[in-house]
Amino acid sequence: MAKLDSKRGSQIRETYSGEKERSVCERHGLEQVGGSNTKIDGTNGLKNASIKNASGTSTQVHLTTQKKFIEVMELCSESATFINLFCGSEEIKNKNKDRYSVNEIDAIYKTAFEKFLNANKESIIDLIIRNGFDVTHVIFNDIKNNIEYELTYEEILDRTKNCEWKFLRGGIHLKNANGKTYFHLQREGKRNKNSRYNVLWHIHKHLFV
Repeated sequence: MAKLDSKRGSQIRETYSGEKERSVCERHGLEQVGGSNTKIDGTNGLKNASIKNASGTSTQVHLTTQKKFIEVMELCSESATFINLFCGSEEIKNKNKDRYSVNEIDAIYKTAFEKFLNANKESIIDLIIRNGFDVTHVIFNDIKNNIEYELTYEEILDRTKNCEWKFLRGGIHLKNANGKTYFHLQREGKRNKNSRYNVLWHIHKHLFV
């Protein structure tokens, strides 16, 4: 199999945000919208769908800078420090790493961020699914198995109502009672320093099945 370089990755993203996404819209009776300035990929005037194309069990649902995430969610200084340490920066020198894993961060910062997550679960989901747009449905397109799953925004809120946040070494996961992850937070982690330290959220197939 050929190595997936940045050029090939861009071609794949263009295909799935273009013709493939258009096909998903057609199967659901939607007109394609798309573009980087909206969370809505297809609409029929009443139903506004966000389409998530996944080659594995999860895919990106929201990406933002540390600064913007901290400002939008109005994090306290301790929670903001957790994000800064967890997502990292060029200035951090931690045993040849530019970040701290969860188990390396002082408990005062971890506890503060955990309290924030528990108190603002619905607001976080609103941010990463809608981000100010009237998204009414989410379609999870399982590319590998050629299956599409669909939930309303209200169904997503209902399914996550009793979920709990779990802090793992490399990310923070929102899990159901059976330990299945519905969403998780990680840092972007690309080699390019301009995007390496961003806050990245993933949505998981387990939410839909």
